[in-house]
Amino acid sequence: MSSLIPMVLILATGVAWHKFEPGGVTTQQLRSTLSALVVNLLAPTLILYIILTTPLKEELYQVPMTGIITISLCLGLSLILFSGLLRAGYISRPQAGALVLAASFGNGMGISLPAVEALFGAEMASIPLIYDLLATVPFVWIIAVLVAAHFGTRIAGGHLGRELLLMPPVWAIVIALTLRYFQWIPHESIIQAFKMMGLATVPMLLLMVGVNFKISSFKYVLLTIPAMFIKLIVSPAIAFSSGVPVGLSGEVLIITSITAAAPPVIVGIALADRFKLDSALFCTALTLGTAAYLLIAPSLSDYLTQLI
Repeated sequence: MSSLIPMVLILATGVAWHKFEPGGVTTQQLRSTLSALVVNLLAPTLILYIILTTPLKEELYQVPMTGIITISLCLGLSLILFSGLLRAGYISRPQAGALVLAASFGNGMGISLPAVEALFGAEMASIPLIYDLLATVPFVWIIAVLVAAHFGTRIAGGHLGRELLLMPPVWAIVIALTLRYFQWIPHESIIQAFKMMGLATVPMLLLMVGVNFKISSFKYVLLTIPAMFIKLIVSPAIAFSSGVPVGLSGEVLIITSITAAAPPVIVGIALADRFKLDSALFCTALTLGTAAYLLIAPSLSDYLTQLI
């Protein structure tokens, strides 16, 4: 699939940086810088651009509704599973938080988007974008932040709400939806500025994946198996089953299900770092999940097509 080649090349660039560290910039320095850049600037501008320019169609509420149902059920299942393993003493609190993030929140923009373009054509690329921005993104920057704070670094004095308000993507979502509600769109030059900065988000996130593309240990591989099962198998099954009652059908239903199977969200690296979760375990899940997704996405598409 030729459309996946640019993504693979960016991932390879990150891997090469991790190995050679050109210019004396260490992997940790690059990861910290990219995390700060994505969280504070690139992701908010991408959110503003997409939400402000997305045309209103039926998919605008059907796809996100399916995503919300899917993410909610996967999050509930992963919380039950990994909290149980935590209480049983099999995993630590930072590991439980990393696995919940890996099992619940997928990377629709960075991984699913090029896969969908390769399998169904560029005209269907809006489906993973809508899923990601109107379902995954709100969950990540609200619920995932709370989950990461719960399992990782606690916010003293019950200040989780204040910590949430410090996340720029949350404000970007609120501002964009408010502007759409009042039907006020900024000047075209501002929209283009959002576009120019926002489009840099995906390659920066892919570079972050490449920098952290590693498998720490065989033990970590075993720990990620339940999370990957939820993300790659359970999640698309839920999306396919819940999408029909919502009103999805045909290719849109298949693409929504494939997007639901996307591997762990890359921004999870930034959340794991910020809240002191087990970043190495999350990166292992991200590495294995990305490789597995690229292998199973075509077969998953064929299988779901036979079910319709």
